[in-house]
Amino acid sequence: GPFLLVMWSACCSCFRSEPPSHGLYEPLLLEKEREAVNDLLEFLQKTEGETTLTDERLQALCTLAYSENVDLQRSAALCFSEISEKLSTPIDETVLEPLLSLVQSIDVEVQSAASVALSNFALVGPVANKETIVRCGALRPLIALLSSSTNIDVQCNACGCMTTLATSESTKRLIVVEGAVGPLLHLARSRDARVQRNATGTLLNLTHLDVNRFELARFGAIPVFIGLLQSRDPDVQYYCAAALSNMAVHGPTRALPL
Repeated sequence: GPFLLVMWSACCSCFRSEPPSHGLYEPLLLEKEREAVNDLLEFLQKTEGETTLTDERLQALCTLAYSENVDLQRSAALCFSEISEKLSTPIDETVLEPLLSLVQSIDVEVQSAASVALSNFALVGPVANKETIVRCGALRPLIALLSSSTNIDVQCNACGCMTTLATSESTKRLIVVEGAVGPLLHLARSRDARVQRNATGTLLNLTHLDVNRFELARFGAIPVFIGLLQSRDPDVQYYCAAALSNMAVHGPTRALPL
């Protein structure tokens, strides 16, 4: 697959012969990174069916995730993305810490693959993953991506992850408190149908909580939902119609000016 090709490319590009600048430390670190790449390449080539994330494999992923080399970060993010599709056991902070580090990378390719992995862990993994993801502090870096990224894939992945996390009652409120409403409303007006769909899906989930409805209205959600009733995407139409129905249940929101 493409992740194997990227990892092989990273392995070739990161270990060019250059004179060491800091005595023995740098070559030893590079050797550790080389071993991590080779270990994960072998693991991914052999992986069939269910995936097991051993301590050794996780350590190899951490080595690449925390590397200063962007190619190795991309390799780690792609590995996480592949593993997230198959891992059936619950994840914990030892998995999420390096993954969230990758989500916060300045590299768009790393952000994209890492946000896919996070979304997969939330959506296709055990139900407990959603609570663990939130507890480990994923909301703020996800909201930062919603606010700052101009990449359609990153926006789509981050919104999709938010949609899944917003199915939990306690997280619905936390998403609003952490400041996601403004960025979500902005992305709800995206020209990309996938981003629109995921953003409005998240906003609909947020309207299920009574205490959120007033704040959504205060941020201008009602005219956004009304405008998107004209969307060409039937899912966006449905999400916005359902969100407006939920907003109408809450008396104070009906009194707010449009």
